[in-house]
Amino acid sequence: MPAVHLGKLDLHWCHRCNVPVLGKGECGICSGSTEGVKVTPPGDVRPAFDFDLRLLRDTVDGQWGHGYSQHVIPENKIVLLNSCPGLDRMDEVIVDGEVIGTLQYDMGRRIRGERPYKFIIRPWKGLPMPERGFVVMDRGAVEPIMKGASALAVGILEGDNDIKKGDEVLVLDPEGKVLCSGSAQRDGEDMISAGSGKGVKSRWRVSDRIPLAPGQGRDGLLVANEKVMKEMVEKAVNFIRSKVREYSLTPVVSYSGGKDSLATLLLVLEAGVEPDMIFVNTGIELPETVDNVEQTAERYGLNLKTISAEDGYWKAVEYFGPSARDYRWCCKTCKLGPVAKLIGREYPEGVLAFIGQRRYESENRMLHGDTWNNPWVPGQTGTSPIQDWTALHVWLLLFSRDALYNPWYERGFQRIGCWVCPASDLSELESLRDSFQGYGRFQSVLDEYTKKMGLPQQWKDWGLWRWVHPPEELFRMLELDRVEHTAFELPPVEDMLKDRNTLGLLECVFGLRPGDNISGKRVADMYLRAHKCVGCHVCAERCPQGAISLDGGLKIDGERCVGCGECTDKCTVVEFRARVIL
Repeated sequence: MPAVHLGKLDLHWCHRCNVPVLGKGECGICSGSTEGVKVTPPGDVRPAFDFDLRLLRDTVDGQWGHGYSQHVIPENKIVLLNSCPGLDRMDEVIVDGEVIGTLQYDMGRRIRGERPYKFIIRPWKGLPMPERGFVVMDRGAVEPIMKGASALAVGILEGDNDIKKGDEVLVLDPEGKVLCSGSAQRDGEDMISAGSGKGVKSRWRVSDRIPLAPGQGRDGLLVANEKVMKEMVEKAVNFIRSKVREYSLTPVVSYSGGKDSLATLLLVLEAGVEPDMIFVNTGIELPETVDNVEQTAERYGLNLKTISAEDGYWKAVEYFGPSARDYRWCCKTCKLGPVAKLIGREYPEGVLAFIGQRRYESENRMLHGDTWNNPWVPGQTGTSPIQDWTALHVWLLLFSRDALYNPWYERGFQRIGCWVCPASDLSELESLRDSFQGYGRFQSVLDEYTKKMGLPQQWKDWGLWRWVHPPEELFRMLELDRVEHTAFELPPVEDMLKDRNTLGLLECVFGLRPGDNISGKRVADMYLRAHKCVGCHVCAERCPQGAISLDGGLKIDGERCVGCGECTDKCTVVEFRARVIL
């Protein structure tokens, strides 16, 4: 997948203290200069927690032998991870100021029943000969390989017979020195015994990198970045104060239980603003997330206003089908609708909502800017004091303030969201399946939907449900053909025009009657509103006349309605309809 540039790459490194430093400034420990670290955009770098380090070391040891990880990722060094675009989890691993490799969740390996994680190493001189996962080349092959050629089978003297096609392999010279790393093009025994053909496709040649001595721990990381973080915090605090002056609205922090909203809350408090905390319980939140919300409000003595979508997701999924990365009806029904209702109820004059949004998360959020109005949430002006922060900025703030963050970050999660979120990686979903008892309910939904739509079992098992249009690469891996399935078929227009509720909405909202020239789309929109309403409350909160009620189903007061049509413009069932699966 192509690199995505969402902001400047802000990571530098002090090689004297062996510590990362954000920005181009000097190291806060030794006052020395720093060097930029080349990472794949968008460069939203984060610290590796103990869970991540165990996973890394287990993966390296599994590929090249027990204890080999101590040569690759030694103890007592700061390790950073940089998420890269890919089908699933793919993190560049940064040690000593350099990317030493990439940890990848390989769906192809998982499909073949192999260990799904692999480490794509960028080798350097001095790495010892591994116990397994290697081939030794004859003398004549060394020079071509060092110039970038692949390792042909004819030049292999010996190696690991247990290598599987697709494995990451270290290619060695006759003395056991590493020449390059690459991908095995056939199984080990076949590759070693073959007199011709492919062997190992070169990926990374050995570099002159010299590992640095163990450097600073977390305390040193904070000291090294003290100056840059002070500047970032001061800038954010001034931004918050200016927004409070600019808008005569009640300040609130939209708190999700994640790291970014926690950092935003801390900054708002440091700006001398005492906001209300507002939290939307989508009904599909992890228990630890709800606990974090309550504990944070109590810790800082803040007024917590909550609203729950209750079982809204489970009702809506019967109509929409599972939400997807390119079909996020869930955000509208379970979050934006309820928060619009909460604001309308508690803050009729509107709110200035400080939201933990960052440009490095997505192109959408980068384009938003630092202040915006969401058409789905009337009464809310959203603004983000951390728009230009990377994840590492956020974590440095949380570490320095001894903040109480969600424990799922220490279980391998890069972001915390609803536990049915289609943006989750398969690796995260597997952790949920193994660690969260409630996940079985969603598994049942996927099972029922798979059966109802006549979909292959792989659609559920391999996470194809996370897209309406899954990537072509997944179909190739699973050897599946694309088949179109429509989750909900609308009746013919002439039949919908005979429906009393549809006609009532056409007349009330648009002043249209039978016999008028009515487009098929408009008829379909009103039919969906009349019969498929999921009660998200977006339309009711958007109605400037207060003409809409959802008690016992959608009802419109004909005396108040002026036919502006705004309620249909932002109706979830009209916007998303039912998913079409390919």
